[in-house]
Amino acid sequence: MRAFNLIPADERGGGVSAGKSGGSAFVVLGVLGVLAIFALLYGQASRQISSQTGKIATLDTQAQAAQAQAAKLASYVSFKTMQEQRVQAVDQLVASRFDWPHAFHELGRVLPPGQVSLSSLTGTIGSGAGSGSPAAGADTAAGASSKAAAATGATTPAAGNSSAATASSSSVSSSTPAGSVPTFTLSGCATSQSMVALTLDRLRLIDGVSEVTLQSSTQAGKAAGSSSSSGGCSGATFAMQIIFDPLPSAPATSSSSYTPAATPSALTPTTGTPTTSTGAAR
Repeated sequence: MRAFNLIPADERGGGVSAGKSGGSAFVVLGVLGVLAIFALLYGQASRQISSQTGKIATLDTQAQAAQAQAAKLASYVSFKTMQEQRVQAVDQLVASRFDWPHAFHELGRVLPPGQVSLSSLTGTIGSGAGSGSPAAGADTAAGASSKAAAATGATTPAAGNSSAATASSSSVSSSTPAGSVPTFTLSGCATSQSMVALTLDRLRLIDGVSEVTLQSSTQAGKAAGSSSSSGGCSGATFAMQIIFDPLPSAPATSSSSYTPAATPSALTPTTGTPTTSTGAAR
């Protein structure tokens, strides 16, 4: 049996071409859809990149402004270091100075009121070597030259120029260095010998006193001539020496200096370290 195609020959080719063109249209539409999605994603990425680029430019401008400001203030780092060094120097001087006002206050507190009067009082600073003898600290030549300065707590800075003052380890000197032995030498008049003994005992109550020695004690006579020899004292004239504990050493201070936070190389100033005038420590 033979099959026969009843469709006319001119219509057979048109149907096939119409089916093929319909499939190609779907392919084109799909490609266009994919391109539209890619275009949308590209636009969003472009907008994000533009936004981030603008933020980066703003941050760069702010960083440059901050670097310029830091470069102007970088010179103050040396002032901070100098401040810490001077504070350490003052702390060392304060730790090693003798508190003269407190010592005089204690002296006036322990003297028997109305029973003892002082005719002379000398304060000296001696070395620790002679602290065991009654004449310790009685170097009158050195004591007379430093007595006025020591009574006010004055200090003498170490010699040096301005660059030495800004060194990492500045040396300072004091009129009362560590290990020195402050000494009071006093003389006066008491109403009696028993009052001299009481005064000798009460002087040991002064803060920081290690030893009190009686150098002399003379009872005034009844005769008129003896009154003039004892300086007008009708009781007992005496001479005593008060030896204080050696001054302690200054406490160890931290040698670490001020270290600024790490900054870019652009923050390094091109100018030199500023110089300042240094004066005597007060």
